[in-house]
Amino acid sequence: MPLTKPPGIESDAFKSAKWDELTNGRTFTQSDAPSLSLLCQWYKIAETAQDELDSFGGQTAYNNDMGDLKAFPQIGTLKTASAEIRQLNKQLGICDTHEEVESGAKQTSILSIVSGNRAKRQARTA
Repeated sequence: MPLTKPPGIESDAFKSAKWDELTNGRTFTQSDAPSLSLLCQWYKIAETAQDELDSFGGQTAYNNDMGDLKAFPQIGTLKTASAEIRQLNKQLGICDTHEEVESGAKQTSILSIVSGNRAKRQARTA
């Protein structure tokens, strides 16, 4: 049974596109839908915070009413969103770094070589 996109994801263009991107070429079960929905939400939160920061013209801090220099709250939001995105990606088995892809490919090729060598040795002794 194909994974059904929840109505809250379907009705939001950004989250719907992110859902499609995340599920394209991957296999998930319907029980993964809540985590995928949450992941899409965190991506939208991150996107919104980035857009807001960009609208500040490159500034990352402001002076509050007391004259103290404070970081924009969107920076904290981005940190939280990034951490949540990484955790949900890990939970769902989504590789989110190039290093993981490269090390996975190398590990697979090394395992393939070892298995191939082992099979050859066994064939010679048989």
